[in-house]
Amino acid sequence: MATMLIDKKRYEVDLSKNVLQNCLLHNINIPYFCWHPTLGSVGSCRQCAVKYSFVDNSGVLQNKIVMSCMLQTIDNMEINVNDIEAYKFRKNIIELLMLHHPHDCPICPEGGSCHLQDMTMISGHNKRRYRYNKRVYKNQYLGKFISHEMNRCISCYRCVRFYKDYAGGKDFDVYGSSNNLYFGRVEDGSLENEHSGNLIEICPTGVFTDKLHNTDYVRKWDMQHSPSICNFCSVGCNIIACERLGKLRKVENRYNGDINQHFICDLGRFGHNFVNEKNLPSYPILNNGNKFIKLDRKMAIKEASRILSRAKRILGIGSSRSSIENNFALLNFVGQKKFSNGMLDKESKCLNLIIKFLKKNCIKTPTLKEIESYDAAIVIGQDITITAPRMSLSIRQLVKKTLNLNAINFKKICNILKISTIDKIFEKNHSSLFTLSNDVTSLRDISKINFYGDYQDQSRFLFFLEKVICKNKFEECNFFKLIKSQVLYIASTFLQCKKPLIILSLNDNDVFLTKACINLISSISKINKNTGSVFITQNSNSIGVSIMSKISLEKILNIACTKRNVAIILMETDLYRLVPKKIIKKIVSLKNKIIVLDHLNTCSIKKFNLSLPSNSFFESTGTVINYEVRAQKYFKVLDKKIYKKSYIKLDSWKWLSEIYYKINGIKSECYSLESIINLIVIKIPDLEAVKSCAQSYNFRIFGQKIPRYPNRASGRTILRKNKEDFNKNFINDSSTMFSCSMEGANNFNNKISHIPFVWNPGINSSHAWNNIDEKKYSTGKKLFNKVKKNVHSPYDIFFKKNINMEHLVVTRYNSLFSIEEMTQFSNFISIDSDFVQGIINYNHAKFLKLKKGHILLFRFNSKTFKVQIHFSKFLKSGYISLPIGSRGVPLFLNSFVIKKFKII
Repeated sequence: MATMLIDKKRYEVDLSKNVLQNCLLHNINIPYFCWHPTLGSVGSCRQCAVKYSFVDNSGVLQNKIVMSCMLQTIDNMEINVNDIEAYKFRKNIIELLMLHHPHDCPICPEGGSCHLQDMTMISGHNKRRYRYNKRVYKNQYLGKFISHEMNRCISCYRCVRFYKDYAGGKDFDVYGSSNNLYFGRVEDGSLENEHSGNLIEICPTGVFTDKLHNTDYVRKWDMQHSPSICNFCSVGCNIIACERLGKLRKVENRYNGDINQHFICDLGRFGHNFVNEKNLPSYPILNNGNKFIKLDRKMAIKEASRILSRAKRILGIGSSRSSIENNFALLNFVGQKKFSNGMLDKESKCLNLIIKFLKKNCIKTPTLKEIESYDAAIVIGQDITITAPRMSLSIRQLVKKTLNLNAINFKKICNILKISTIDKIFEKNHSSLFTLSNDVTSLRDISKINFYGDYQDQSRFLFFLEKVICKNKFEECNFFKLIKSQVLYIASTFLQCKKPLIILSLNDNDVFLTKACINLISSISKINKNTGSVFITQNSNSIGVSIMSKISLEKILNIACTKRNVAIILMETDLYRLVPKKIIKKIVSLKNKIIVLDHLNTCSIKKFNLSLPSNSFFESTGTVINYEVRAQKYFKVLDKKIYKKSYIKLDSWKWLSEIYYKINGIKSECYSLESIINLIVIKIPDLEAVKSCAQSYNFRIFGQKIPRYPNRASGRTILRKNKEDFNKNFINDSSTMFSCSMEGANNFNNKISHIPFVWNPGINSSHAWNNIDEKKYSTGKKLFNKVKKNVHSPYDIFFKKNINMEHLVVTRYNSLFSIEEMTQFSNFISIDSDFVQGIINYNHAKFLKLKKGHILLFRFNSKTFKVQIHFSKFLKSGYISLPIGSRGVPLFLNSFVIKKFKII
C-alpha cells in the first residue's frame, strides 16, 4: 500500500485517487468547489491549494502551492495542508469568490446544509470587507421542481458540467464571460432533462434548491431521516427520506457504489408527494349496500374475519409495487395455489421467462456502475430514459468511455459471416449504442442506429441479428437494404467488441420480443463470455413477486368469475386499472366479497366491500428485488398516527397477521417483521437473501441504535419544550436498528452501509458523501449467485400478420411521471385534463384525414376517450400511441384495436 506524508504525518493512500480525495478520505478537510468524485477535476475554483514539497531534477528541494484536485498521488510524496502560505491563499480565494454573494444564509434553503458555508468556515473567512455595489442577476423559472437564485453563484461550473456534459441536457448552459457569467436557460421554462434535480445537490451553494421542499421548509437538523429504496422503477436507487411532524419533506440521494452512486432521477427525487395528500385512506371503511361505515381497528379485524370465515374459497392478489414481506404474508394466508402475482397474463409470462433464464444461465446482469464499462450496447423496447431513467445516465457514460472501433475490418467480417458484400454507410463515426423502439427515444442523439418499428418488427430484427451472429445464411432474409445494413453493422460490432450488452425494457410485455431477446443474449454469450444482459421490469418488485408466484391476475379472477362464495384479498392493486369493468361486475354479481388493502385512494378501495388502509414504503420497512435480482431493504421514516390519532393504518403484513390470529382464535400476538422474514427463508429458498441484505433489527453499535436525527446545537429544544407535539416523534421503532431521536451511535459512517443521513466532522451538506470510501457503500444482496451453465434452448418466434390500415392499434408511450401508479396520486404532479395526448404516424394521419388540432373519439370499457392528436414520423402506420397506465388510461387498453372512432 502506498503512503503519503500530510502535515508531517504518514497516511496510507490510494494511488488511483488525487491528493484531494485521499485527504478527504482521512477527514483532512481541504476546501474545494469545482471537484466532484464523478465529474472529476478542472482546477477552476483554485480553492483546494496545498503546499507540495518535492526534489526537482537538479536535486533542489522545491515547495510550491498546487491545486490538490489536479495533483495525482505519488508514493512517498509530501504535502502540507496547514502551511501558512497555503492557508492564506485559500482564505483570499474564498473572499474573492464571496465578493458578490448576497450573504443571505438565514433565509437560504441551503442554510445549515450548505457546502459553501462549510468551506468558508474551513478556510477561515469570517469578515466581509467588500463595500461596493454587488452584481445582481435576474432569476429564471426552471419548472415546478427547481428554484433558481443566480445571485448566490460562485461560478464553479459544476451545474453545466453535470447537466450538459454528463447527463446530455440540451437546454441549460453558461453564458457571458470573465466575471459576468450566467448559468441557466436561454429563456424561462422547465428543465427538460430527466436528471435536472441533481443540480440541487451538485451545486455547492443555494443557486438551485428544491421548490417542493421550500413550500414547507425545515432545516436539516429538525428532520428525521431514514435510508430507503426508491420504489418508482425497477432500478432500486438508494435514497434518504426526510420527515418532520408527520409529513415527508424531502428525498435526497444516498450513495451506493454499485447502483445510483451520486445521482438519482427526477422521478425518485420529486415523486414522493403522493404520501402527503389529504385524501389518502386513513381508516377502515365497510361498504354496506353503498352505505360507508367507518370502523376502528378491532371492528375492521372482526369484519374481515367474518367475511373470510364464511367464504368457501379465499383468493389472494399480490402486488409488484409492494414489498416481499407483504406479498409473502398474503401468500402464506391463502396458500401457494390461490395466490396471484397481480400481473396481467402477458407481463406474468414475460417475467416467468426472464426468471427461468436468469436462474439457469451464467450470463451477468451488470450493476449501473458496471454498465459504464461495457463497450457496445443495444437497447430494445421502451425508452429507458423513462422506464429506468438512472440507467440511461449510465448508458451515456458507456458511450463516452467506449473504445474507438472505427478500424473495423469489414472484409474480415464478410468472410466470417459468409456474405459477399456489406454496405459501408456506417463505416465512419462509429458509435457503440443501438436502439430498437416503436418511436423516438431520448437516446437517439447518442445512438448510431435507431430502428423504429412495432414489437413484431423488433422481434424480426432480433431474429435476423441472431442468425447473422450465429453465422447462418443471411441471403434468405427478405429485408430492405437499409435494414440489412443495420443488422450487419450491429452484428459486426458485437462480434468485435470485448463486452457486449443487451437491454430489454419490458413495459409493453410482448412475449415474442422477450423470447427473441433471450435467444440473442444466449447466442452472443456462447461467442463472448463477457456478454451482459439487463431486463427492465415494470415495477419496483416485479421480479420479487414473480419468484413467489407464476399465477397471473386473469387466472385467479377466472375462478372468482365462475364460482360463488369466493372472498378475494386485494393487496395494493387496483382492479379498475388492470381489468375491464365487465369482469369486475361479473365477480360482484356472484356476490363474491373483496377486501382491499392499499395506501392509495384507488377506485378499488372506494368501491369494494371492505377497505383496510395500509402503509406506503415511506411508512413501513420492507424488501424489494431490483432488475439485477438484488434484494434491498428500505426503512420506515413516517408515522402519521403519532400526529393524528384518528388514523388507523397498518402495514399490509400486519393487517393479514391480525386477521389470521382472529380467524384461528389465537390470542398471542407474537408476530413481527423478523418472524415473517424467517418464514420466507424457509418456504422460498430463492429469497434467502431477504434476511441478509441488511443489518437486522437488533443490530447495535456499542449497545446503541443508529439515530435518525443529526446532532443539533440550536435553541429549538428549549423553545418548544412546552409544545404538545414536541416529543411525539421520539418513539420506539422495534422493527429496525434505528432510533427516532438524535440519541445513539453517531460514529456510524464506517460501521454500516445503511446511513440515515450524511454527515462528517466539519461538513454538514450532502457533499459529505465525497469524504467516504465508496467501496464500503454498496447495499443489498443478489439472488441466484450459484455457479450455472448456459443451458438455454432457443425459443420459436412467430410473426403476426400486418394490421388493417382502416383501424388503429393502441400502443404505449411513457412520460416520466406517468410511468408508475403512485406518483400519479400527487396533486403537485398530476394534471387533470379532459383530453388524452395521443401520437399517430404523420402519413397515416393523412390517410385518415386527421389534421393538427383534431380530437379523436373512441369508446372502450363504457368510457369515451378524447384523444388530442400529435404526429410522429417514426411511429409505425396503423398505431396510436397513448399514455397507457396513467390515470384514466387503464393498462388493459394496450393492443386494443380501435375499429370505430370519430374525428372532431
